This record gives sequence, C-alpha cells and structure tokens, in this order.
Amino acid sequence: MAHVTILVVDDEPLIRLDIAYMLEDLGYQTTEASNADEAMQLLADLPQIAAIVTDVDMPGTMDGRQLALAVRNRWPPCKLIVMSGHHMLTATDLPSGAVFISKPVPTRQLASALAGFGV
Repeated sequence: MAHVTILVVDDEPLIRLDIAYMLEDLGYQTTEASNADEAMQLLADLPQIAAIVTDVDMPGTMDGRQLALAVRNRWPPCKLIVMSGHHMLTATDLPSGAVFISKPVPTRQLASALAGFGV
C-alpha cells in the first residue's frame, strides 16, 4: 500500500482530520477537502489519488452522493467510500462499486473496504 493516496472529503474539520489520521495509521497518504468543489479540483490536480472517502451532507454545489457520481463518471478507476451519520444508504443509492459506511467510522470497516478495493 506504499504511496497510495486517499482523498478525505468532509465539511467538519475534526471529523475530516480524524478520518485522515485513521487512514495514515493504516499506512495511506491522505489529502483533504472540505467540500465537493475542492475535491474535484484536487482530483484534477493530483492524479495519484486512488480513493475517496466522502461525507454525504456537505454545503456547496454537490453533496457526497453527487460527488461520488461525478467522480465515477470522470475518474472511473477511483475507489469510492461514502459515509454518513444521518443517512443509511444502499447500493442503489450509490454509483456502481461504491461502499457505504455509517459514522462514526470504525477503523476495521474502513480498512476492510479499502482492502476489498485492492488499495
């Protein structure tokens, strides 16, 4: 998993930081965005991003589900994890291949989802 970069997208700074630290403890490199627009710009600028972990509820032009769909359409190889503490999403609510995790995010579940993606 050396040099695998994951983009963490959440408008809550402490949650975003907590997820980033969790991923770094698992051996991943991280970059962060506070909304979907920042995330899309980072994806355009940093082709090494292999996966995104995004919250559903965010201010701005897109929520996390819309971001996941936009990423799936523009960067199909990018792996997608969508998380929420307020919504329970199913596979039909998400782009193909995306995984849903309820907040608070358990480290084991996050690690398992990423391992399932092969990253």
